Amino acid sequence: MVLNIVKNKLSASDIADYVKKVFDSSEVEIQKEYCVSVDISVTSKNVLHSLEGLKELEYYFKDYDVRIC
Repeated sequence: MVLNIVKNKLSASDIADYVKKVFDSSEVEIQKEYCVSVDISVTSKNVLHSLEGLKELEYYFKDYDVRIC
């Protein structure tokens, strides 16, 4: 899954760290950085990403999009 998250004055690595806290059993990588947002790739084998995890992201970020790839 790819998350596009608005930076809101955070660095891309800080955003990746927050995503890793939520999806701690997954591989989290910065896929592409834009001027105001960053694409974060979240991958894992034999694990389903829960909607609860996506909901938890709202604690850290107010503006993000999810793409399932």
